[in-house]
Amino acid sequence: MKCKKAVQKTWIILFIFSSAAFAGLKYVDVVDLDLGGCYFFDNAAQQFRLFTAAGGSEVTIDIGSLHIAGGGWDYSFTGKIIVTPSDLYYKNSSGQRAHAFFTNSDATLTIVASTLTDKQTAEEIVNPTTNPEGVVLLTAVMNDEEGVWLVSETGDYDNHFYGYTHYAITGGELKDGSLLRMLDFRAVWDFDACLPTNISRFDQDLYSGMPSLELIAEIPEPATMLMLGLSSMLVFAMRKAA
Repeated sequence: MKCKKAVQKTWIILFIFSSAAFAGLKYVDVVDLDLGGCYFFDNAAQQFRLFTAAGGSEVTIDIGSLHIAGGGWDYSFTGKIIVTPSDLYYKNSSGQRAHAFFTNSDATLTIVASTLTDKQTAEEIVNPTTNPEGVVLLTAVMNDEEGVWLVSETGDYDNHFYGYTHYAITGGELKDGSLLRMLDFRAVWDFDACLPTNISRFDQDLYSGMPSLELIAEIPEPATMLMLGLSSMLVFAMRKAA
């Protein structure tokens, strides 16, 4: 009897907490970004940074997509991304592959949404009329454990660069807003259709005609962690009652 009552109480607690967790904020686990064609390496300054052909530091986000942990909620957006420079630490060309390491100190990333739409309900949450300046989805700072991050060609001088690093979120709607949340993440950079052709070293400005960026949460979203914790409470209650 004691065991049955303990289990019943624990399931009631589990239901209340799980309902509260899933009824509240939606936790983003992946953000996919298709960026407008841009330069990603400024040879004159020997830095990794995103900039347009005109020299501006604000690169267009043609298509953005927020994937929500647990499924069932997806958002689309357009906007811009601003990346402050990371200094070149080391460059090399060997084995028919060019690559470079960049330092991460004080390098930041900002994403601003000019439109934001709930794809399930078609509700337009952000638009140029309601938010003429757009909405800052997130600001984040690079915090790779190694202190440097690698951007490298994926094959034998194939004009396709790839790299990833870690970020800690410092602000924006995905940190402080009332609709969505995201935890610290790993940023996967993918620069395809690069120019000039036959790249052998980081010795000139590098342009990508098809750049993309994927932000992947590295820690289980809070609702999942809560469910795991409550499952442990259930097991403990059953053992104690027995």
